[in-house]
Amino acid sequence: MKLSTDVIHSMEAPRPLIGPIALTPDEGAILAATKLRQEELFHESDGAQRNGELALALMTSLLARAAIPEVRLKYFEDPTYRTGRIKGSYRQLFERNKTVGDDIFRHPNFLQHLRYFLFGAELPDDIIEAFSGKALSFGHVGPSDASELGTLSRDMTRKYHLAVHIGPDGVAEEFYKLALDCGIYQGHALAIRKRVASIR
Repeated sequence: MKLSTDVIHSMEAPRPLIGPIALTPDEGAILAATKLRQEELFHESDGAQRNGELALALMTSLLARAAIPEVRLKYFEDPTYRTGRIKGSYRQLFERNKTVGDDIFRHPNFLQHLRYFLFGAELPDDIIEAFSGKALSFGHVGPSDASELGTLSRDMTRKYHLAVHIGPDGVAEEFYKLALDCGIYQGHALAIRKRVASIR
């Protein structure tokens, strides 16, 4: 199942959605039975297969009702939204490795993207509140605003020791996702990411 461009472009000027999306009762039940972290599936081939079917069922439902914010779909589908040296979107990386169609959603490596679709950036709630409050107070975030947000993100990363477990690049990616969720232009969101990633 490909994420339809009709779905991606169906909303005009969407309001930013920060944090979790709303689920139907059926989706909530599927989610409750789903393991969302790949490491939980190590050495469980049968469990991984069942989990893949649950992830597919959840994605099928979410896409059918256009429940995933447009920018989160773009993060997965649009090559210009992907960071890193290898060119191509996250979907294209799956396809280059011969994982196509519904099998993408079944793949354990897809779980990191499913978490973003469902919950947004994986950062502490107080940091999300501080960043999003500052970003939304600007209205339209320009280059100087993005620089200020980058400094704020870097300072919070240091203060709360966010890079201890996943490194500066991992934390930077989560701030990048959060910036996108706040409706910040992708180029400015990337500048915020670079500021956080520069921590050494």
